[in-house]
Amino acid sequence: MEPELLDVLKEAVEGKQRKEDLIRSIGRAVRRRGLSFDLYIRIVSEVRGLANSRKVDIETAARTLLEGK
Repeated sequence: MEPELLDVLKEAVEGKQRKEDLIRSIGRAVRRRGLSFDLYIRIVSEVRGLANSRKVDIETAARTLLEGK
């Protein structure tokens, strides 16, 4: 994942509110930065793809991407 997208994902993970799903938090981070919907789709697709391939939840997949594993 590109560094800019990883920064958005990091902001979403760290800024996730209580009882909020990560997808909504990603959307808020994208809007806050004034980025396009296409970038939102790219981030969500990559996180969901990793989650499905490793059979983990979306938050675990996001943290894995942020750790670079």
